[in-house]
Amino acid sequence: MRILITGVTETHINHPDRAKSTKFASIPELMRLGFNILGHTVDHRAVRLDEDFAAYDRVFVYLYPLDANAVNAEQVVHVLQKRPDAPVCLDDWSFQRILPSWVPMVSEASLVDRTWIAPLFPWGNHDKLKLPVKQLHAWDPSSLYQSHGMPAVHKLSWQQRKSEWYNASLSADSHLWAQRQRLTWPVHAIGGKALGQPRKLESDIVWDYGSYKGILCPSYAHAGSGWWRVRYLHAQAAGCILGGDEAELATIGTAYSFTLREIEAMSDMQQANLAQQQSQQLSARLATLHDTLSALEDFL
Repeated sequence: MRILITGVTETHINHPDRAKSTKFASIPELMRLGFNILGHTVDHRAVRLDEDFAAYDRVFVYLYPLDANAVNAEQVVHVLQKRPDAPVCLDDWSFQRILPSWVPMVSEASLVDRTWIAPLFPWGNHDKLKLPVKQLHAWDPSSLYQSHGMPAVHKLSWQQRKSEWYNASLSADSHLWAQRQRLTWPVHAIGGKALGQPRKLESDIVWDYGSYKGILCPSYAHAGSGWWRVRYLHAQAAGCILGGDEAELATIGTAYSFTLREIEAMSDMQQANLAQQQSQQLSARLATLHDTLSALEDFL
């Protein structure tokens, strides 16, 4: 099949000069990779307002709230009008703001009546996403990311690591959440520009992880939904403990059910064992490459 992947942000349209701060795990790129592995021809790009898209068997449109990151809105409206069969695809946790922001440009019915596709782990309660759409289909891109997108990691021995939490997020809310936890370990905070924190490339952050014992996973409003978060995979690759909201993490397995304070109170050996147990339980729950490719094929 011939497939088009497009959308509204620079990441969605595979912009060659997109900002360095956006050079993180790209769900559209992983989707393209999966379709390529399946033998399909995929164009991943911005569209023109004079295209009719008749040459494409399937078109996938990524949406994002209409804010400063939405650089391709008129073109997306054109695609939605020309291809009523195009699913709406999601790649960012702010998806709950999509419908309110797009309604002035596109009717709500024309969006909610479509198939929606979201990156979701195989666990969790998808109703917690609170998306009022008729059809929501999930896929887990983890296996594609682990084999083709994972940055290099630098893993120190457990005894050499800092007894600190690493909290990397572009969202000020995520850093304020960490402050409210009243942690005993220091928190190394990166990315909150509004809070005066420095920003680093995701690849550099993943390299840093291997020098720390813990990675924080700030809570979202849809905790427990199974929303795909790449830091789960980064923590596993770096051999770190992942700590956060039990409502979200405990759905993976018992090794993820400890509170942040319980983790901090463990002995060094208990913490090292916990990191290993989390890694094993996560591996057992992730979708296999076969499952992921089967899900993508079903979307066609």
